[in-house]
Amino acid sequence: MQLDKSRVIIIIPTYNEGVRILNVVKQVKLQGYENIIVVNDNSEDSSEKQLRHEDVIVLHHVMNRGAGAATETGLAYCREFLDYDTVITIDADMQHDPADMNLLLEAHLHYHADVSIGNRFLDKTNDIPRNTLFFNAVANLTTSIICMTHVRDSQSGFKAFSREAVKVLELKQDRYAFCSEILIKAHQEKLKVIDVPIKVYYPEEL
Repeated sequence: MQLDKSRVIIIIPTYNEGVRILNVVKQVKLQGYENIIVVNDNSEDSSEKQLRHEDVIVLHHVMNRGAGAATETGLAYCREFLDYDTVITIDADMQHDPADMNLLLEAHLHYHADVSIGNRFLDKTNDIPRNTLFFNAVANLTTSIICMTHVRDSQSGFKAFSREAVKVLELKQDRYAFCSEILIKAHQEKLKVIDVPIKVYYPEEL
């Protein structure tokens, strides 16, 4: 499938990621995605400086509000100002492989999905820490009960959204509960949600 990446917006929420946010931006561009929004959640390190010479849109929070608020700021900007078909969110900590955006986008378009989850647990080669497995299991169970459907990776920050999904999924949760909020609201709105296997990396120091 030929992917029209000019119709895709990439949102990268960031807080105190330093040079890692620059590395993620450069890797995203290497994959052919040029429409990039970085939401700086009032970082206190060099994150803002790292992006000074990059051709990206940088939105700033005047106070630290959390990953959910930063994601919603990016989505709100898309709703208000941009023309697009798909929005992809990816974390700034280098845990995700930007090359997987192509797989995520291809599946998202092929299945005409509204929300496509980059699922860390479908790729059995991923080495996921036990504490991450535990906390995700709890969040998955809670979200599954509310949605009345099996949720396998409720806390993934690597997602693709259709234009319709961006329109109706206005996020209220500022912190990490926003990940479950997305799936709960998608279920309520009867949006099509799919899971796509992705790679994930957990360096010793993040």
